[in-house]
Amino acid sequence: MQNIRKKVSVVVPIYNEEPMVEEIYNRISKAFEKTEGYEYEIVFFDDGSTDGTREAVEKLADEHEEVKGVFYARNFGYIKNTFYCMQQAQGDCAIIIHADLQNPPEMIPEFLEKWEKGAQVVLGVKKKSRENKIMYFLRTVFYFLMNKLFGVKLVSHATEYELFDRSFIRILQDIKTNNPFLRGIIGEYASKIDYVYYTQDMRKKGKSKFNLSKYYDFAICGITHYSKVLPRKIIGLCVIGILAQIAEFIFNFIPAASALGALEIGDSLILRAVLFVLFLFVILACILLEYLIAVLNNTVTKPFVVEEKRIDY
Repeated sequence: MQNIRKKVSVVVPIYNEEPMVEEIYNRISKAFEKTEGYEYEIVFFDDGSTDGTREAVEKLADEHEEVKGVFYARNFGYIKNTFYCMQQAQGDCAIIIHADLQNPPEMIPEFLEKWEKGAQVVLGVKKKSRENKIMYFLRTVFYFLMNKLFGVKLVSHATEYELFDRSFIRILQDIKTNNPFLRGIIGEYASKIDYVYYTQDMRKKGKSKFNLSKYYDFAICGITHYSKVLPRKIIGLCVIGILAQIAEFIFNFIPAASALGALEIGDSLILRAVLFVLFLFVILACILLEYLIAVLNNTVTKPFVVEEKRIDY
């Protein structure tokens, strides 16, 4: 009987990472040397690079048949690129590895082992990190706030170093959204999740493309898509504020009003009212604006990304 080898798609979202291309290939290839029974492909999804990244990918694809490429017409951003990579994966499972190689490809055999034991999704989770300690602390605070304050259930220090079974890739392909929050989708739809724990390395070459604006986009995407807690907490705080103001008015302002002149009473009332209304309006307006942006992004029908070229894929 013919032994059919399972196919693993390793997808690499990449943007202006020319110095990393060859090292990415070498380390992934060496990781598969420690596995048996798998056919694999390495697919670079280039998000509109402006350096020599595309040329480096094309050169690598000419030299190695397992290397393939998908080039976008322009830059569409981290969130879209990451999601689209996994939607387009063609293997029996797909593993996503980011081009900075902070998440070591040498862990691939452990991901495959968890998958073979029945996991539909395998998440990479940082148990330690060699990154800047301040950044690690800020990430810890971020996960705490997302879970406790906003009610968005995320695995603390889980990364987008992930393996998806073919069945979960089909779920992703059925999701029609212009601003996907992949980690929330995993928590909502994955039937069996397992974990691989590892130490995250420092970036060795190039500069990180993940700036403060992208962190904000990522957080807001999660909050607006998956948090019902935040608006309810704001409403609760507003109710408490109103009750507190009523109590202050009854027990403080009214007893003191007899000693005040008419002008002082009027000024005090106006100041209390203006401050309260402004505070309430600013908070509610900001939250409504974020939700409005999310609704508009997810109701407009338009291409998720626009591809310019594919290499052997």
